[in-house]
Amino acid sequence: MSAAGAARVAGAGAPPRCRLALFDLDGVLVDSRAAMEEAWEAVQRDLGVTVPFAAYFREIGRPFGDIMRRLGLEGQGAEIERVYRATALKTAARVPAFPGVAAALDRLAVAGVKLGVVTSKARPQTYWTLAQFDVPFETIQTPEDSHPGKPAPWPLLIAASEARTEVADAVFVGDMAVDCDAARNAGMRFLHAAWGYGRRPPGVEQLRTADEIGGLMRIGLRRAAA
Repeated sequence: MSAAGAARVAGAGAPPRCRLALFDLDGVLVDSRAAMEEAWEAVQRDLGVTVPFAAYFREIGRPFGDIMRRLGLEGQGAEIERVYRATALKTAARVPAFPGVAAALDRLAVAGVKLGVVTSKARPQTYWTLAQFDVPFETIQTPEDSHPGKPAPWPLLIAASEARTEVADAVFVGDMAVDCDAARNAGMRFLHAAWGYGRRPPGVEQLRTADEIGGLMRIGLRRAAA
């Protein structure tokens, strides 16, 4: 038997390995809380909205329209989004990465793991913010795409399809409950980012530091329970 054939046989019963690492953006790759608060303050100032930033912040991760409905602001939703997005776009390029994230992404890319982003942030802000990372992203899913956002599974399923990777060979790293729900709905393994903005859902695996992102290529994967 050839060496290549022996390697295939040896690996036939091994668990699938991470070939695609998908990430939420805010609270996982970048620390955008100050920028979001500045944008919400512009909404309060320009439109007279009295809902505090803390209430808005608890809902991040969902599509903007869903957040407006959950806050009872759907009647002003279009104007709120216009003011919020305009302010956030001005600061997008200055939003800092969490310490250790850039180097960890570099290690994954060098190891041949495909990278992607699944976020509820608008596309222009997302691309400005991601420009600070010197790695290729195989797929970037934003709310402008014509499918329901998180916690629906579609952004993750489409991301895997665009990256030409099986769902069983992918992992999603997020920090909010809505991220966990989206991964479970997609049948994709989820890892909670301990440095992020949301609490770890009960029983969910966790990355304790951003540096651990760089070791994702070594984890075995399994389909999430339905």
